[in-house]
Amino acid sequence: MLKRARAALLVAAAVLASIVGFSAPAYADGVYCESTGTVSICYTALSSPPSDPSPNPDSNGWTAGAPTCFLLGSKNNFEFEGIPPEQMYVHSTSGGLTTWYRIIDCGGGQSYWSNTRQCFVSMAPGVWPAKPSGYGDDAGYYNCNDYSLSASGGVSVGNMPFWSNTVPPGLTVYTPGRAAAELIAGFPLTAIDIGMAPQVNPAWGHRRSYVGIPVWLWVNNPQPVTWGPYSETATLGGQTITATAQVSSIRWAMGDGGERVCGSTGTPYTTGYGVTDSPTCGYRYSSTSEGAGGDRYTVTATSQWVVTWTSVSGANGVVNTAVASNVQLEVNELQTVNVTPIE
Repeated sequence: MLKRARAALLVAAAVLASIVGFSAPAYADGVYCESTGTVSICYTALSSPPSDPSPNPDSNGWTAGAPTCFLLGSKNNFEFEGIPPEQMYVHSTSGGLTTWYRIIDCGGGQSYWSNTRQCFVSMAPGVWPAKPSGYGDDAGYYNCNDYSLSASGGVSVGNMPFWSNTVPPGLTVYTPGRAAAELIAGFPLTAIDIGMAPQVNPAWGHRRSYVGIPVWLWVNNPQPVTWGPYSETATLGGQTITATAQVSSIRWAMGDGGERVCGSTGTPYTTGYGVTDSPTCGYRYSSTSEGAGGDRYTVTATSQWVVTWTSVSGANGVVNTAVASNVQLEVNELQTVNVTPIE
């Protein structure tokens, strides 16, 4: 219906132009007419050259593409293709510059036409070249494949690749950094099972230590999801990413304001060690937990995860994350009793 109404408008404009009988091109009210003698042909006039929408990323980082896609060409080429006047569009400036367009299919989320660049834009496959200065860590490298049809019938296809800090309009692809973030967000990384001496005393139902007595700290039964390495490979949004997570250290907040940062899983305590400091990760309290909530210190072990990722494109990066677990510990003070010997 829209095409028929538009065609009727153009025909009416052509008839009107024929009656008026002008020979110079006319551009007014959305119609551009050319006259040769007493014959006039009219085309739809564009008020401005076709362009792409400004970046307006959604939660995925995507911007909707142009609703209508225009191919820049020449009137001769379009006529050679058999494009009728009602499917040709013209932009004419007051200075006499006239450019010709026709509508083409915009493509899809993997390859979308750019009115500004006049090419189909897609994420470049394979290994990317070195990123120039001025682009962010999450910039992407894109192909820009144009085509033109010559009057002789030959088809020319070219590629003008480019870097962009944002995903070009119309594409629903991920940059490597975004794909890595999506992959890592699904990692089942969990806090450690805290190993500590003193252990829980069954008679008390909790741990109890004393001022000045060594406390040993370790990762009990370390697993890939609690200590690492944990690795996954996945293809998301057109990007193939491999990410590997590893705990770099455990930050032990002892509840009394003191901390220890240990870069290993620590050493599990056995009675054979006696009353001595841990060789790898330990602590000594200088005050009791009497003033703490519930007469207990909360000991928190925060795992500092470092996740490195690489992409088939060659892009890579590091993501830091942390998870924590805690236990309760009562700390008392040893009492010294002086006994007077019986004479």
